[in-house]
Amino acid sequence: MTSLKLAYKKLSASIVLLQWFGNLVLMVLAFAWLQIPDSHTRQFLLSLFAAAFLVLAFLGLHARTFRKLSSLPPSGPLWQRLAVLLAVIAFGCFLLQLIGVSRSYETLFAGYWNSKFSSGQRSFLTFQRLTQWQDHFLDLLQWLLAALLLPIAFVGGGSGSRRVWSSATRIYRHLLYWLIAVAFGFAGSKITSLLVGWTPGHGTVVEILSVFVRLGLAYTLDILLWCFLLALIAVYFSGATATEPQPER
Repeated sequence: MTSLKLAYKKLSASIVLLQWFGNLVLMVLAFAWLQIPDSHTRQFLLSLFAAAFLVLAFLGLHARTFRKLSSLPPSGPLWQRLAVLLAVIAFGCFLLQLIGVSRSYETLFAGYWNSKFSSGQRSFLTFQRLTQWQDHFLDLLQWLLAALLLPIAFVGGGSGSRRVWSSATRIYRHLLYWLIAVAFGFAGSKITSLLVGWTPGHGTVVEILSVFVRLGLAYTLDILLWCFLLALIAVYFSGATATEPQPER
């Protein structure tokens, strides 16, 4: 049985529903958190407490999902697994900030490179095309970064295995994993963008209903892609742990 079939078989409705409802509830709570005023000390403290709760709930949701998919009993305490997950997310956000800074220089680099080409070359290597290529390259870099960090988060946050790096590197050896991760990243962002930007029908009621339907479809699609990628990681992780030498008794 191929890894894709194994991932499909491993992907249960409970995992999808856990991610679908869990992330939706967290987003609603995050929106409510933004409405908390902070003009008084007690309101500011309430805001800090609510923010800490949201972070812990987010980490707990994904740690539970990773553990359920790994099908292994956790080998480390919960606080340790949440700390690993938080560290990976924080490091990933830092690197994404660097990628975001690079995006602000796209037009500058495109204009510089375009000025160095001959008139014949500039007809093909236009300013718009150079800017678009840079944007695509940074998107690719972004999804490769996510594919690099996700196995570490899955292993460290799910099972708490002490061999986090060795298990993650075994997942990295599968070319299909990289292809699926990058393809899902591009497909999810593109389809989401198309659904959000699509405005069928006219009239206030129709447009409001359309927004809910389109956002719901985009959100559900992203959750399905996300869960299938996690299931694929779980398949490769199960194969990695099965081949690891067991400690002598």
